[in-house]
Amino acid sequence: MDSFPNSTHSLPLLVTAGLIRARGKYLLAQRPPGSWMEGFWEFPGGKVEAAEDPRAGLAREIREELGVEVTVGEIEEVLFHRYPDRAVLLLFFHCELASGEPHGREGQALRWCSVEEMRTLPLLPADMPLVPRLERLTETASAARG
Repeated sequence: MDSFPNSTHSLPLLVTAGLIRARGKYLLAQRPPGSWMEGFWEFPGGKVEAAEDPRAGLAREIREELGVEVTVGEIEEVLFHRYPDRAVLLLFFHCELASGEPHGREGQALRWCSVEEMRTLPLLPADMPLVPRLERLTETASAARG
């Protein structure tokens, strides 16, 4: 008996994203023209390769796409999202810039955004649920500073 009645569906893509924060803002990248979901903004990162550690994959993707080294820290959130043509499992990690100045090596625009500014941008639907969580983190950090 087939225990997977919907076995025609592929497994979700494992994707990592970096929450790179500086001066109270997060780094976002715009998907370049001609790419899947072009024009949408996202937290930088990408697909994890087979047998690759997600943290190592995130550091690699950011190096390739933004030309910087990051230190990948703790995981903040894990989200599942189904698009019409694919499903993704996203792992969001806190990251710190270790060296370099971010620049779009694949023609993508970059922008440092406050959480409030994120609400005005067309974020990838899979990234949008993270915004309220970042708002709470920002409020908690502000309250702790007093």
